[in-house]
Amino acid sequence: MHGVHEIQFTSVTPEQWDTVPDADKLAAQIGQAVLAHSEVSEVTLGLYKPPKEIREVRLTQAVHDLFHCMWHGHRERGRASPPLIPLKVFVFSYGHSDGHSWISIEVHPGVDRWDVE
Repeated sequence: MHGVHEIQFTSVTPEQWDTVPDADKLAAQIGQAVLAHSEVSEVTLGLYKPPKEIREVRLTQAVHDLFHCMWHGHRERGRASPPLIPLKVFVFSYGHSDGHSWISIEVHPGVDRWDVE
């Protein structure tokens, strides 16, 4: 059961305003946020509610651009955390083995248009 799911994301370990967010750290945080969202909202991802593991998180180029725009352009200088960033998560692979369920996701912007303010 492939599907697109919307989540509102904010970094739990924000970097300074004048830094560039690390893609690997963001991917890991997004994966954890997706698992938590599934558990709290009881949203089924793949065939599981919630899966035990996210094996792969693919960040699209568009989501990289969205992060850069919102990280700096939508956050006041000196503010500790970036704003909520709307994302769409597509489950492109899932499985179950020996009682362990997993999914792989691709992350897209949750808005159609964005710009630096």
